[in-house]
Amino acid sequence: MGNLIILEEKPVKAKGLNPHNIINITKLKEYFFEEDYQKLRLLKEIPKIDLPHENLTLLYPGCGADIFYPLLYLQELFPNVKEANFIFVDEENALGIIKTLLDEVGVNFAEDKESIHFYWGKKLIHLQFLDQKIQEAFSHLPSYQIYFEKAFRVMREQIPDYEEHIFKRLASPGVLISDSGFGSIPLERIEISSELSTYGEMILGIKR
Repeated sequence: MGNLIILEEKPVKAKGLNPHNIINITKLKEYFFEEDYQKLRLLKEIPKIDLPHENLTLLYPGCGADIFYPLLYLQELFPNVKEANFIFVDEENALGIIKTLLDEVGVNFAEDKESIHFYWGKKLIHLQFLDQKIQEAFSHLPSYQIYFEKAFRVMREQIPDYEEHIFKRLASPGVLISDSGFGSIPLERIEISSELSTYGEMILGIKR
């Protein structure tokens, strides 16, 4: 992990949707520690997941400016998904940094007052950023088909019945991806390497 990662918001102009974006892989790698990027190869060992949705919603609490991890998981594990609504939730609004990162790796986006829209490969992504605590969003979150969590354990341990709240709102069938917890939640488990987890506790499961 020798590289230094600096996330800095820069003025970025929305250039509109481009279904033919060419992602600059060299630049993309700069936003990962080298060891972490190499571990993403482990995703290729996981069976593809076929949900009965070409358009689905992904919830990512405590996201910060982490746009690339959920995109790469979606790309590798859900090849049949053509369109996805990302709901990012964090107390600090990092949408400006996310727009900078997309622009840096060669992804054009369109934007409106509430969200940005862009193509990642052949998948059309709509991203809405909620700058609030995840527990404050529980009452108005839509149902989601994918729950994605990374390095959020310390924060969610302070929220009573957090896992039950998340599982209740997860659609059926739906997929839960987390690097911690959810050991007692009734999921159809899929084997996934613990090396992909910040805590060595990677969980990938389907709610039926």
